[in-house]
Amino acid sequence: MLKHIDYLYFNIYSYFYRSSQYRQVFNPRLQAMYLFSLGLGGWLLFFESMYLHFWRHSRFESKMQSSIFAGMIYMLTAAFFNYVFIIRDRDQKIFGKYETLVDGHKRRKLHLVLSLSVLLLPYALMTVLAVMFPRH
Repeated sequence: MLKHIDYLYFNIYSYFYRSSQYRQVFNPRLQAMYLFSLGLGGWLLFFESMYLHFWRHSRFESKMQSSIFAGMIYMLTAAFFNYVFIIRDRDQKIFGKYETLVDGHKRRKLHLVLSLSVLLLPYALMTVLAVMFPRH
């Protein structure tokens, strides 16, 4: 399981790293880390909304309460991934491990699209959940 997460992170980091060589962009390590934390935050929020809707049969009492909860989830995942990937240099180890395997890979763009879709899928699912089960 950890191997799949590493490869998912590598695809995102590799894209930002390659794009930083052709144009001047913000630090690719931080871009990949924040995008990855947004993806995990989205999954956590999706599972929380499923839990609240189907098991607790309730929702947050106000939009402000749900916004604060979502902001805290995003900040905690960003702090966690900052520690794991940036401070402990786990992203450099992942990049070194997969870099030689992917250099000549023909389906590199497909793997990037699949990695991004895994990170964006919870937001699409939350949108579908909100449309199918609206607030009263």
